[in-house]
Amino acid sequence: MAGTFFIMIACFTWALDTLIRYPLLGEGYSTLQIVLIEHLTLVLFVAPMLWRYRHVYRHMSISGFSCLFFIGGIGSAMGTLAFTEAFHYLNPTVVILLQKLQPIVAILLAYWLLKERIEGQFVRWAAVILLGSFVMMWPDLRQLGDAQWHYSSDTTSIMKGYGYTLIAVIAWGAATVCGKYLSHQHMPANAIMSGRFVAGLLVLLPMALAQSESLTPMTSIDLSLAIVMALLSGFIGMWFYYQGLKTVPAQLATLAELSFPVFAAVINWYFLDMGLTAYQIIGGLMLILGNIGLRMKELKKA
Repeated sequence: MAGTFFIMIACFTWALDTLIRYPLLGEGYSTLQIVLIEHLTLVLFVAPMLWRYRHVYRHMSISGFSCLFFIGGIGSAMGTLAFTEAFHYLNPTVVILLQKLQPIVAILLAYWLLKERIEGQFVRWAAVILLGSFVMMWPDLRQLGDAQWHYSSDTTSIMKGYGYTLIAVIAWGAATVCGKYLSHQHMPANAIMSGRFVAGLLVLLPMALAQSESLTPMTSIDLSLAIVMALLSGFIGMWFYYQGLKTVPAQLATLAELSFPVFAAVINWYFLDMGLTAYQIIGGLMLILGNIGLRMKELKKA
């Protein structure tokens, strides 16, 4: 159970992250600037780990380096930027609904690349988890029929919105599988995490130089909040995530990540006084029950 529990703790830190990230975006700072500061902070913070695991990086295979670069450069940097950019073109409900394809991407890739079998009992519990995720969204989905799906009728803008969303879905789903692949290669969890931050920074720096006009001076308070956010959801969250990924298959990990909206709803209720709906409570219980059922199935099989 520990692996699934660790990934859920990571999801809890990512949900706490929103209490800082969205106010910073509301202050007018660009997504690129916030994500860049996160990665700069994290690389400086994990510098001792980078030195400690230098022999691990030195002896990595080409496929290992490719996976590590994908996790950081594509999954961490490009995926986050693409997901945030999609909100400028599509209704948020549409973006979040499409994001539910991420576990399907990860499960299929894990079956293809890692040879993780898709068994009947796994499919049943996975269906419970996915259904719980949709139950939580049901009030928003019900209103979607009368809502504006796209913020522009221009075909190019609509395609951009769906394109950015699918880039994020594929990037995050594949990053989970790449992380599990490196775990299979006996790469230490802290080495994966540290390499992820460096790879992300290497992708973000050229983008920041090319879009320097989007970088604005930050107040000391906002900069402090950005650093706290980086250490909370970046360092602590990813530490728990990769510790959990060591002991659970990629298909279980990607389904455990769907517990994120459960924690987000609870945090909004506790900190922002936003009441929990019956749909959120029922859907959240289904998500948690499904993940426990999956883990119990794995432990029984082991």
